[in-house]
Amino acid sequence: MKATPPSNANQAEKTNDTPTDSTGGTAPDAMASQPQRPGQPTGSLSPGDSDVHPELDGDGKRPCQPGTSGAITQTTQPQDATRELNTANGPLPYSAVAERLAVNIAQCLDALLDGAPEDIMIDPDWIRSIHQNIAGELFPDWTGSFRHTDVQVGTHMPPQGFNVPIHVSNFCLDLAERMRHVSGLESIANLLAWVDWRFQWIHPFKDFNGRVGRILLVALCYKLGLPPINPAADDEQTKAAYFNALRSADNGDLASLSGLWLERLSK
Repeated sequence: MKATPPSNANQAEKTNDTPTDSTGGTAPDAMASQPQRPGQPTGSLSPGDSDVHPELDGDGKRPCQPGTSGAITQTTQPQDATRELNTANGPLPYSAVAERLAVNIAQCLDALLDGAPEDIMIDPDWIRSIHQNIAGELFPDWTGSFRHTDVQVGTHMPPQGFNVPIHVSNFCLDLAERMRHVSGLESIANLLAWVDWRFQWIHPFKDFNGRVGRILLVALCYKLGLPPINPAADDEQTKAAYFNALRSADNGDLASLSGLWLERLSK
């Protein structure tokens, strides 16, 4: 079973996971406040990739919002595709980076889907390896490692950097236990909705969280014996419903997101 790179990667991917280092154009906006804390699928993973959360760039990051002055933590926003990024191969236009990522994602999916489902062991090392495989050749300094910094993405505050490893470990343990109890289409939809939301809520990497999350969902569907499913929202109406469902999930209500996954599985 082979996955093919998206034919319109340049246009679709430029609204998604935006690498943070640039040598030209406008630099990614930075937050103006320190986070405040109390106490192989059909289609591609790229078209419709933009946004995995209500105000997201597509990699699980919400664009920055104005705040008060103080210490800053950078996050990413959609950028002009003509800007250049610092990569291991020198400065490259973002369109070229997006194309390379799309090819790497297709190769990653090929490797996953050519293997046996039972050989896919979803644990922190596996998640890091996916991140490394899709972007490591371009950004070797930070791909394959969980983020160490605190970030605030829009109104969402993911776990603090030093807590990311334990959150990912608990996520994987929770997923393994949930998979033991799935039975029937509705139960599977609930599981996929939880994975879809929870991974982006943790926001484990500096960038490319959306791409890794969608590969995770494809791998999970394969392990569950499901037919190929594209986890990306691919039209404006579907995107709007998806964003609203993720807003609800952020507030503790997964019903809408589970409903969207049930629709996908029922097609």
